[in-house]
Amino acid sequence: MSGEGSSLGGRIASRSAAALVAAVLVALAGVAPAVAAATGPGAHAPGVAAGPHAAGSGAGAGVPGAPAAQSDGLNPCVGTVEQRPETTTLVSIQGARGGGKTAALLVGVAPNGSVHGVHNDTADGRWWSYDVDPLPNGELLMATTEPGISVVERIDPATGETTEVTRLENVEDAHDVDYLGDGEFVTVDKGDERNRVVIFDESGEIVWQWRFGEHTDRFPRDGGGPYGEDWTHVNDVDPIGNGTLMVSVRNFDQVVAIDRDTKEVKWTLGEDDNYDVLNEQHNPDFIRGENGTPTVLVADSENDRVVEYARTADGDWERTWTLSGGGLQEPRDADRLPNGNTLVTDRRGHRVLEVTPRGEVVWEFYTPWQPYDAERVGTDPGSEGPTMRQVGGEGDQTMTGGAGYDAERIESCYEYLLDVERDRLVPDDELWGDGGDLDDAGTATATSGGGDDTGGGDADGDGTGTREWTTVPDDASVVDTPGLGVPVALAALTLALATALATRRRRRDGDRRG
Repeated sequence: MSGEGSSLGGRIASRSAAALVAAVLVALAGVAPAVAAATGPGAHAPGVAAGPHAAGSGAGAGVPGAPAAQSDGLNPCVGTVEQRPETTTLVSIQGARGGGKTAALLVGVAPNGSVHGVHNDTADGRWWSYDVDPLPNGELLMATTEPGISVVERIDPATGETTEVTRLENVEDAHDVDYLGDGEFVTVDKGDERNRVVIFDESGEIVWQWRFGEHTDRFPRDGGGPYGEDWTHVNDVDPIGNGTLMVSVRNFDQVVAIDRDTKEVKWTLGEDDNYDVLNEQHNPDFIRGENGTPTVLVADSENDRVVEYARTADGDWERTWTLSGGGLQEPRDADRLPNGNTLVTDRRGHRVLEVTPRGEVVWEFYTPWQPYDAERVGTDPGSEGPTMRQVGGEGDQTMTGGAGYDAERIESCYEYLLDVERDRLVPDDELWGDGGDLDDAGTATATSGGGDDTGGGDADGDGTGTREWTTVPDDASVVDTPGLGVPVALAALTLALATALATRRRRRDGDRRG
């Protein structure tokens, strides 16, 4: 080939290379921010479901304080890891396997699926482990039981040690406890002939109660479960602002709001045996939506789904979002995260999942047997994120992307968790509070509290200021798509590669003709 031909070929090759580099840069602009959290050590690139040993090689790297997932052998509990969260996820495991008894545990799970440590309640003499919440002083508040009574446990997340225990002798099988501030706590009592919501002080003395038996106009004795034998199965209570308590009455398929001062029922979501609305639900969360719209996110357990309802101007409820399918089995908890995703505790799926508004599983950890509650460190108790209307994610969504499991793997995961000897639950750089006495700072009012919880009100009435969320495009599977977005970036990269190959062929053909 002549010098001129060689020069021309070189210029063509240079231009092709430049085009390829430019396209790659465009691709990275759209892809890299979206997947940066998922491509570090111990994580998987988007679209790749992690296998049983996903966190094996290099797991824990880049996560301060996180142990290597292989420190006690391969970790069979890791499922899909498409996006790593920024902080630890705390998971309570109830301790039941069908009709049998297994260990009741509290597990600290690192973003890459490795295990910081395990707090074994069974080893401490407890029977069940239920709801767990962060306290403002830096401890964890957990509802547990001993035979015949309820136990309120406070745990140091840095050591996994129990710092204080309050035994409620006249409260049976309380599934939930919340801190109200001023040294007061609220819980639920499903004991026969009691069936009540109670507020108690730090000594365990009950200072307020609301009995379902005194409101048989709403909760008739021939409704719910058998009277005198788990009649209401009241399983959750949350303060939602303005002295209002939101209560889940499982056996009546209802969530109700009770005024602490007047003891009036301010609103009701659902009705007994109307399974189109709710079917033996667990752990509802209150979110104040746009223009102050009261919104309830709830694990609709026996319908095998998670649902979100918004209250209308006339006091009815409209279902705005449904998550089902994908193996979801009797979920027990659902928290809306600040990024718009939902943290779901899937009881009989034996796992905890982070799911996008469009139903894609982006993070998954298996937790046998029967996980009850999950909390993401750094977020408030319950739901801190937007409603689905605020992100444009309304509609019925089918869950996709779970890794799947079999009985052998779940058995291996359970044995793995029992073998973890580390007690620490949260690494140093994620700890909060000062570990001192409880005070009023950060008391457990609703994350979207304030305003008028009966209907209207200021959306920013909780004093936290206005938040903005990226809305969800119709074909998107995540809330935030940085840069030009993954589809555009991949298309640009494909075009660049095709152009480079075509140019190379033309140059080769030209060489042959010369």
